[in-house]
Amino acid sequence: MAGCSKIILAARSDMTKIEAAIRDAAKKANWPQPLVHSIRLDLTSEESVKAAAETAKEILDGSLDILINNAGCLEEWKPVIESDPSEWWTWEVTMEGTYLSARYFIALLLKSSAKTIINISSVGAQIVLPGASAYQTSKFVLCRFTEFIDKKYYEQGLVAISIHPGGIKTQLALNIPPAMHSHLNDRLELAADTMVWLSRERRDWLSGRFITVNWDMEELENMKKEILQRNLLKFRMTI
Repeated sequence: MAGCSKIILAARSDMTKIEAAIRDAAKKANWPQPLVHSIRLDLTSEESVKAAAETAKEILDGSLDILINNAGCLEEWKPVIESDPSEWWTWEVTMEGTYLSARYFIALLLKSSAKTIINISSVGAQIVLPGASAYQTSKFVLCRFTEFIDKKYYEQGLVAISIHPGGIKTQLALNIPPAMHSHLNDRLELAADTMVWLSRERRDWLSGRFITVNWDMEELENMKKEILQRNLLKFRMTI
């Protein structure tokens, strides 16, 4: 995040190159060097997430300004009767991982001034494509879970937003059918810049709502009054 003084990276993979890239970016921007700390994390393990939260609490002096939850798993798309039951259960990563992260990090968020949590969902939450029953339903539920967080903690100042990060050609995204790879044409910087915009000040009017990085953020902000009056950007049944 732009201008952050302390950043914690948590993932199963090695973050050494990412740490170096963050420090290099700060140097090029003529910012003070941030403290960057990596944690090996298994989001499906309660013990691992709890330990990560304890480490974060110590490093961040007891509070966390912004949490970005990027838990996800993308199975091979197959019809339900052809799917592998263990592979289909991507919910174990997407939802259990997001839940555990919220469970153990919200307490730290509530002690900060920014109090912002961004849950990475997907435009897949909004559509139904053959073979994507696991991934798309898990991202749909993630949006509703974000609404639950908002409902419970908004009065305590927490801002919870779910977001589509764009169609980015990551190793995970390449698991979608090859015919859809042409949709993976967004840049990493688009997702990063949007999340900086979301968190550089409190966007409490977006709490509990779903947005996508492909929207014009200035135009979105100009719609603030309408969004609040009509309670838009949430899952609802219209009859």
